[in-house]
Amino acid sequence: MLEHFNRHRPRRKPGEYRSKLEEQVGAALTKQGLDYQYESEKFRYVLHKKYTPDFRVGNVYIEVKGWWPPAERTKFLAVMLSNPGLPIFVALQRPFATLNKKSKTTIAEWCQKHGIAWSPIPIPSDFLDQWLRGSRPTFHVPPRTVTAATEQASMTKELSTVLFAIETSTQMELNGGP
Repeated sequence: MLEHFNRHRPRRKPGEYRSKLEEQVGAALTKQGLDYQYESEKFRYVLHKKYTPDFRVGNVYIEVKGWWPPAERTKFLAVMLSNPGLPIFVALQRPFATLNKKSKTTIAEWCQKHGIAWSPIPIPSDFLDQWLRGSRPTFHVPPRTVTAATEQASMTKELSTVLFAIETSTQMELNGGP
């Protein structure tokens, strides 16, 4: 809601006060001869919130995701960090969709990077059975190097064809041919 407002709000320079009140307090500290630093440190904090997964089957929780915006992904990571033994996986409608229009990373790759178990929708019954038996399998994204190796092999073939043509024409010129 405030993103539009914040985007067009002028940015303050480092050392500038956020309000007139802070500026007055800073002036009063200086007048008293005290040395101070303004907003020099940052501290992490945790908000205590509650998370409700979409489904529970036995003792396994399933979170279903179509589009998964960044704020939701961050929240899910916080849930995973706060509850490391939680038996939960994400069922993805489009696991190979990219995170956004500019990203090359897919949702499945993001899950794999962060150690989040995932499954495509529809959820394979043998996959769910393994979860219900206490195992925690996940799907894996095939490495991109497979595609790169295929592209490289075709490029090598094209390059060798070009080199052969150059070598042949050079030999013909040396031999006095056409």
